[in-house]
Amino acid sequence: MEPMQESKIPSNVQEMPGRGETFQQAREKLSETWTGVNEYARDAASYADETVRNSPWTFVGVGFGIGVVVGALIALAANSRSRF
Repeated sequence: MEPMQESKIPSNVQEMPGRGETFQQAREKLSETWTGVNEYARDAASYADETVRNSPWTFVGVGFGIGVVVGALIALAANSRSRF
């Protein structure tokens, strides 16, 4: 009989053959995705800031209207619960 050959047992996942490339690719893809999302959010915030600066009173009115609607819905919900 041949003596058993010892195979190296990896101490962590990154040492496993063929796995390091997969983890590195996943890390790079996540980094690329995060960079894209970050750029998109920055562009959206810049656009929103520019739009509000061009017509601030329009957005004050919109905010007020949304507040009134939400307040009315909360009042209706509280009033309907007190009846039962």
